[in-house]
Amino acid sequence: MTVTVLQAPVLDHDLMMAKRFGCTVNPNGKLERRVVWNLLNYLISKGFKVLSVFDGDEFKDATDPKAAMELIFDLDEARVGIEGAKGSDHGIVLIMGNGCDIISDWSYFEDDRDGFNAAMDQFNGEDYA
Repeated sequence: MTVTVLQAPVLDHDLMMAKRFGCTVNPNGKLERRVVWNLLNYLISKGFKVLSVFDGDEFKDATDPKAAMELIFDLDEARVGIEGAKGSDHGIVLIMGNGCDIISDWSYFEDDRDGFNAAMDQFNGEDYA
């Protein structure tokens, strides 16, 4: 199967870090941004919706991929809230620093009633390296 690799947008957070501290995104960080950007857009194409990002303290609304990315990449670990069919909720755990394996875990229903687990199983972060 051939995948189309979408390039992740430049994040406001990254621009701020470059301006304030002279920090640039390292190659692993660029890879992780590309994997997450493609994951979020892939899930949207499958009918799922991005809802929020849990920062370890609270859920923050993030209903579009770029807003979610801004929150995710300001953290070491994030949980992304995803809405499936009929209002079912799922979570994806992302751990920064793991490269292609940034997707650590996800929650789904045992009967996979909305196809979320199947969709996540089909997504391979290495395809975006």
